[in-house]
Amino acid sequence: MSSNGSVLEPPKPTPRREQEAIKHIVATIFSAQDALRDLAPDQRWAGMGNLLGDYGEYIALSNYNLKKAPGGADGYDAATADGMKVQIKANHSSATIGFRGEADLLLVLKIESNAEWREMYYGPFKPVKEKATYSKRDNKYMIQITKLGEIAKHTLDPSDVRRRP
Repeated sequence: MSSNGSVLEPPKPTPRREQEAIKHIVATIFSAQDALRDLAPDQRWAGMGNLLGDYGEYIALSNYNLKKAPGGADGYDAATADGMKVQIKANHSSATIGFRGEADLLLVLKIESNAEWREMYYGPFKPVKEKATYSKRDNKYMIQITKLGEIAKHTLDPSDVRRRP
Protein backbone atom coordinates (compact mmCIF):
# COMPACT_ATOMS: atom_id res chain seq x y z
CA MET A 1 0.00 0.00 0.00
CA SER A 2 1.09 3.53 -0.66
CA SER A 3 1.27 6.22 2.03
CA ASN A 4 -2.19 7.48 1.04
CA GLY A 5 -3.76 4.05 1.50
CA SER A 6 -4.19 3.11 -2.18
CA VAL A 7 -3.07 -0.27 -3.42
CA LEU A 8 0.07 -0.08 -5.52
CA GLU A 9 -0.17 -1.79 -8.88
CA PRO A 10 2.83 -3.87 -9.91
CA PRO A 11 4.78 -2.25 -12.74
CA LYS A 12 3.62 -3.30 -16.21
CA PRO A 13 6.27 -5.47 -17.88
CA THR A 14 8.24 -3.81 -20.62
CA PRO A 15 7.18 -5.00 -24.08
CA ARG A 16 10.42 -7.00 -24.43
CA ARG A 17 9.98 -8.67 -21.00
CA GLU A 18 6.37 -9.41 -21.84
CA GLN A 19 7.37 -11.00 -25.17
CA GLU A 20 10.04 -13.15 -23.51
CA ALA A 21 7.61 -14.29 -20.78
CA ILE A 22 4.93 -15.23 -23.30
CA LYS A 23 7.50 -16.99 -25.51
CA HIS A 24 8.66 -19.05 -22.50
CA ILE A 25 5.09 -20.10 -21.65
CA VAL A 26 4.34 -21.16 -25.22
CA ALA A 27 7.63 -23.14 -25.33
CA THR A 28 6.60 -24.87 -22.10
CA ILE A 29 3.26 -25.86 -23.66
CA PHE A 30 5.02 -27.31 -26.73
CA SER A 31 7.37 -29.21 -24.39
CA ALA A 32 4.38 -30.64 -22.50
CA GLN A 33 2.84 -31.68 -25.81
CA ASP A 34 6.08 -33.55 -26.68
CA ALA A 35 5.95 -35.31 -23.30
CA LEU A 36 2.38 -36.40 -24.00
CA ARG A 37 3.48 -37.87 -27.34
CA ASP A 38 6.22 -39.82 -25.52
CA LEU A 39 3.79 -41.12 -22.88
CA ALA A 40 1.01 -42.04 -25.29
CA PRO A 41 2.47 -42.32 -28.80
CA ASP A 42 -0.73 -43.80 -30.25
CA GLN A 43 -2.35 -40.38 -29.87
CA ARG A 44 -1.46 -37.45 -32.12
CA TRP A 45 -1.42 -34.80 -29.37
CA ALA A 46 -1.40 -32.15 -32.11
CA GLY A 47 -4.52 -30.18 -31.26
CA MET A 48 -4.09 -27.02 -29.24
CA GLY A 49 -7.28 -25.20 -30.06
CA ASN A 50 -6.47 -21.71 -31.16
CA LEU A 51 -3.40 -21.26 -28.96
CA LEU A 52 -1.03 -21.39 -31.92
CA GLY A 53 -3.12 -18.89 -33.86
CA ASP A 54 -3.34 -16.59 -30.86
CA TYR A 55 0.43 -16.72 -30.39
CA GLY A 56 0.98 -16.01 -34.10
CA GLU A 57 -1.33 -13.02 -33.94
CA TYR A 58 0.46 -11.77 -30.82
CA ILE A 59 3.83 -12.05 -32.60
CA ALA A 60 2.50 -10.23 -35.66
CA LEU A 61 0.98 -7.38 -33.66
CA SER A 62 4.08 -7.07 -31.46
CA ASN A 63 6.68 -7.18 -34.22
CA TYR A 64 5.07 -5.68 -37.29
CA ASN A 65 3.45 -2.29 -37.58
CA LEU A 66 -0.08 -3.78 -37.51
CA LYS A 67 -3.27 -2.87 -35.71
CA LYS A 68 -5.62 -5.62 -34.50
CA ALA A 69 -8.78 -5.90 -36.59
CA PRO A 70 -12.08 -5.17 -34.87
CA GLY A 71 -13.99 -8.15 -33.49
CA GLY A 72 -15.96 -9.91 -36.20
CA ALA A 73 -13.74 -8.64 -39.03
CA ASP A 74 -14.35 -10.87 -42.04
CA GLY A 75 -11.28 -12.60 -43.47
CA TYR A 76 -8.54 -10.60 -41.79
CA ASP A 77 -6.86 -10.31 -38.39
CA ALA A 78 -5.05 -6.97 -38.58
CA ALA A 79 -4.48 -3.92 -40.72
CA THR A 80 -1.37 -2.05 -41.81
CA ALA A 81 -0.90 1.64 -41.02
CA ASP A 82 -2.18 2.43 -44.52
CA GLY A 83 -5.32 0.30 -44.08
CA MET A 84 -4.38 -2.88 -45.93
CA LYS A 85 -6.11 -5.96 -44.49
CA VAL A 86 -3.76 -8.70 -43.25
CA GLN A 87 -4.66 -12.34 -42.62
CA ILE A 88 -2.23 -13.88 -40.10
CA LYS A 89 -1.43 -17.59 -40.02
CA ALA A 90 0.86 -19.47 -37.65
CA ASN A 91 2.29 -22.89 -38.46
CA HIS A 92 4.07 -25.26 -36.12
CA SER A 93 4.21 -28.60 -37.90
CA SER A 94 1.60 -28.77 -40.65
CA ALA A 95 2.60 -29.23 -44.28
CA THR A 96 -0.24 -26.92 -45.33
CA ILE A 97 -1.77 -23.58 -44.43
CA GLY A 98 -5.54 -23.24 -44.50
CA PHE A 99 -7.39 -19.95 -44.93
CA ARG A 100 -10.79 -18.48 -45.65
CA GLY A 101 -12.01 -15.11 -46.82
CA GLU A 102 -10.19 -12.29 -48.53
CA ALA A 103 -7.41 -9.94 -47.46
CA ASP A 104 -4.86 -7.69 -49.11
CA LEU A 105 -1.86 -9.36 -47.48
CA LEU A 106 -1.02 -12.71 -45.93
CA LEU A 107 1.49 -13.11 -43.09
CA VAL A 108 2.56 -16.68 -42.32
CA LEU A 109 4.79 -17.35 -39.32
CA LYS A 110 6.62 -20.59 -38.51
CA ILE A 111 6.60 -21.30 -34.77
CA GLU A 112 9.28 -23.66 -33.49
CA SER A 113 8.90 -25.94 -30.45
CA ASN A 114 10.92 -23.51 -28.35
CA ALA A 115 8.44 -20.74 -29.37
CA GLU A 116 11.04 -19.00 -31.54
CA TRP A 117 9.54 -17.87 -34.82
CA ARG A 118 10.41 -16.79 -38.31
CA GLU A 119 8.51 -15.24 -41.17
CA MET A 120 7.62 -17.71 -43.91
CA TYR A 121 5.63 -15.33 -46.07
CA TYR A 122 4.48 -11.72 -45.90
CA GLY A 123 3.07 -10.49 -49.13
CA PRO A 124 0.07 -10.27 -51.42
CA PHE A 125 -2.85 -12.55 -50.58
CA LYS A 126 -4.05 -12.95 -54.18
CA PRO A 127 -1.19 -15.06 -55.64
CA VAL A 128 -1.42 -17.44 -52.67
CA LYS A 129 -5.17 -17.89 -53.11
CA GLU A 130 -4.71 -18.42 -56.86
CA LYS A 131 -2.25 -21.29 -56.23
CA ALA A 132 -4.27 -22.83 -53.36
CA THR A 133 -6.77 -25.66 -53.64
CA TYR A 134 -10.27 -25.41 -52.21
CA SER A 135 -11.48 -28.07 -49.78
CA LYS A 136 -15.27 -28.39 -49.85
CA ARG A 137 -15.14 -30.65 -46.83
CA ASP A 138 -13.30 -28.06 -44.72
CA ASN A 139 -14.77 -25.04 -46.52
CA LYS A 140 -11.37 -23.39 -46.88
CA TYR A 141 -8.44 -22.94 -49.20
CA MET A 142 -5.28 -24.95 -48.56
CA ILE A 143 -1.74 -24.35 -49.77
CA GLN A 144 1.34 -26.51 -49.28
CA ILE A 145 4.17 -24.87 -47.33
CA THR A 146 6.56 -25.73 -50.17
CA LYS A 147 4.31 -24.00 -52.70
CA LEU A 148 4.06 -20.96 -50.39
CA GLY A 149 7.88 -20.82 -50.33
CA GLU A 150 7.99 -20.82 -54.13
CA ILE A 151 5.47 -17.97 -54.27
CA ALA A 152 7.56 -16.04 -51.75
CA LYS A 153 10.68 -16.42 -53.91
CA HIS A 154 8.91 -14.96 -56.95
CA THR A 155 6.64 -12.40 -55.30
CA LEU A 156 8.41 -10.69 -52.43
CA ASP A 157 10.69 -7.69 -52.63
CA PRO A 158 13.27 -7.82 -49.79
CA SER A 159 13.14 -4.04 -49.47
CA ASP A 160 9.38 -4.04 -48.85
CA VAL A 161 8.53 -1.58 -46.09
CA ARG A 162 5.84 -3.84 -44.59
CA ARG A 163 8.48 -6.19 -43.29
CA ARG A 164 9.30 -6.07 -39.60
CA PRO A 165 11.85 -3.53 -38.41
